[in-house]
Amino acid sequence: MITSYFSQLVTFSQQIYFILLGFLGMGFLIGFHELGHFLFAKLFNIRVPSFSLGFGPRLLTKKIGETEFCLSAILFGGYVEIAGAAEVGQGEQKEALATDPRSFAAKPFYQKLGVMLGGILFNLAFAYFALILLFMTGIPKTTLMQNSIISAVHTGSAAEKGGLLVGDRILSVNKEIIIKNPQRIQQIIQPLALQEATLIIERDNQELTKTIMVDSKQTDTGTVGALGIEFDLNPTPAHSFKDAFFIGIATGNSWIKNIFYGFSQLFSKTGIKQVAGPVMIINMMVKGAATGWQIFLLLLAIISINLAVLNLIPLPILDGGQILFYSIEALMGRPLPHKVREYIHIATWIMFMLLFLYLTTQDISRIAKPYLDSILKLWGSSASIS
Repeated sequence: MITSYFSQLVTFSQQIYFILLGFLGMGFLIGFHELGHFLFAKLFNIRVPSFSLGFGPRLLTKKIGETEFCLSAILFGGYVEIAGAAEVGQGEQKEALATDPRSFAAKPFYQKLGVMLGGILFNLAFAYFALILLFMTGIPKTTLMQNSIISAVHTGSAAEKGGLLVGDRILSVNKEIIIKNPQRIQQIIQPLALQEATLIIERDNQELTKTIMVDSKQTDTGTVGALGIEFDLNPTPAHSFKDAFFIGIATGNSWIKNIFYGFSQLFSKTGIKQVAGPVMIINMMVKGAATGWQIFLLLLAIISINLAVLNLIPLPILDGGQILFYSIEALMGRPLPHKVREYIHIATWIMFMLLFLYLTTQDISRIAKPYLDSILKLWGSSASIS
């Protein structure tokens, strides 16, 4: 009895630890993004009144120089207040309309662009660093890093007709190099239904070129191309620093392409259903933390790239939207009216909050579904017994 109670207590403590680690991981990525803005602002001698990690009630505050650093209760967010750069929802913004020589408003366009891109560049820099480190240490078997080695060829498929075999490694498709990324293979093949595709494969340490007529299949989004192959999961071995550097950069670039492709499909019939919201992201982080530091770091790298690409979208509450505004102002030679920018920001915030609520509801439904199915099965079996 005591042993069982102690075991449950340990399990519960571990779950709490991994949940906290998941939140800390997200907090780190957001904080690192904001650090990019902060350091680029400092580089261009722009005044930064406050730097906050998180939202809600303040837990800790410390003023260093002219900047007040703050840690708030809700770590899922953060902001840097830059003097002369007004943004709706970014703290109190006591100096949002400043126009003195050290304000953001008084700086040339290239410096404004550098500050806005700072967070995106920091997210990408962290992701590349993490990937290089992971390829140096090796990565355990995970669905996040599927190998491009074919594990199954479907009977009668385009792959079988084209001479692909189990054990072949796909190196490139239509001259695009594939780095351990079967998902990218699928993305290239899908628009090529009933068209030819040229694949370079590795078989028995030799490179072979295969020209394959791609099959077609029906999905919820319409007709797409298919090869009829499956891929295996294999652990990634440790590499030398030189190899890890090039493979890490190539893998990061490949993921960036995948994410851009994912955003392009966002508003298709099934696109929005495949998007993970904040709850699902935290759930993935918690599971990753429980699996081990390498999978956790890999998840951080993937999410960091997602944050970088997301912030390039030209919507006002994202860095891409700010870049668009400042680009328009540079072409006009004068700032946009503050009220106009404020109304656009508010409208975009409302849209994002609705999307946030929708994705959160979708996440909770996904996470709860397996448990509800188990309960219903137990209920059905108990009913049949009675």
